Amino acid sequence: MLHLVFNRAKRQRALTVVAVAGALSMTLAACGGAGDSGSDNASDNAVPDSVATQSETPSAANAPDPAESSTPIVDREPTRVAKSFAKGIASDELLGWLEAAVGEMVDPPTDFMGLLWPVGSALDDEPDPSAFDGDPFREHAAVLDDAEIDEVAAFFADWQSGLQGCESEETGGFDEGAQRVERWIRGGADVATAPDPCLKSRSAILAWTANQDKETARHIFFHEAYHGLSNYLLRQCAPILNRAEDSMDGLRWFAEGTADYFSLFMQAQQDGRDDYEQRILERAQLDLQGDPGMTMASNTYLQTAGILLMIKRGLVSQEKVIDGSYFTNCDWIETFDPSQPEVKFAFDNFGQIESVDGEFAYPDEVING
Repeated sequence: MLHLVFNRAKRQRALTVVAVAGALSMTLAACGGAGDSGSDNASDNAVPDSVATQSETPSAANAPDPAESSTPIVDREPTRVAKSFAKGIASDELLGWLEAAVGEMVDPPTDFMGLLWPVGSALDDEPDPSAFDGDPFREHAAVLDDAEIDEVAAFFADWQSGLQGCESEETGGFDEGAQRVERWIRGGADVATAPDPCLKSRSAILAWTANQDKETARHIFFHEAYHGLSNYLLRQCAPILNRAEDSMDGLRWFAEGTADYFSLFMQAQQDGRDDYEQRILERAQLDLQGDPGMTMASNTYLQTAGILLMIKRGLVSQEKVIDGSYFTNCDWIETFDPSQPEVKFAFDNFGQIESVDGEFAYPDEVING
């Protein structure tokens, strides 16, 4: 799983009582096996929704004066902003997804923004990093016209430039970050990520591709929002633990598995369903049928099944997964290292899924073993 970030200086913890310090890497597209539905909805998502739904309208006019930027404005109301440029998903609906995700968190950022726009069919069979300055995305046909694409790019840039409460060393990376996002938007990248330009201000953005249906878009958005709402992922923990981020790649399974668990849980909760565990296990079993040799480290569906197995065994708290508690500090790095005996057990047994009369479950001997 690739993680790319905007350049920002090291942050301090606990800057305010309004939002506790935290940050997050940008988790890029197609998270570990989260597949497309195969439904071609290019005609459904071609027309932009003209109204941004938000608690405060993002505007460059709201940007703090440079002379004041070194003193964060901390005593302010949280903002929740959502904008969809796709006909098939209104801004109001996107805001509903965003507010539902933020509402579960024990320690959310002060500001959170969701942005979604449509792209057409893929023009490449494989990612083309040369098209996106090294970022591994595929190019897609344009759905929006040039003026509408300008609006999408401007929306992110204006939201970012209007943020308050950011430190001067954070705002120094704003231009580069906005240019990078604009490059993805104009190039038709199949991007799904969680830009975090500021300690207290984060986001989840998604290019809705022509072969993804609405449910897939909702699933990916919840997944990326979870990353955006988590405070301490590998990039933040690396300097705290005095370890190289690459040396902790084996821990990505936990960040990805919890994000996808959260997404499936949230979708079920919004729909009034209780079948998210069945969906987790069915997806994993189907992937294993296609490739029995797959490891938990290689696939998000399998990582999510591993999270469920550890919940069943009482080693992971579902409550702490859903409210983001595991990522309020760096303790999870040691606790869920694959070398730990209980984690190794999950890696060795995540595939022991039984199906009886269409019901999927881990057998008692695996749960209690």
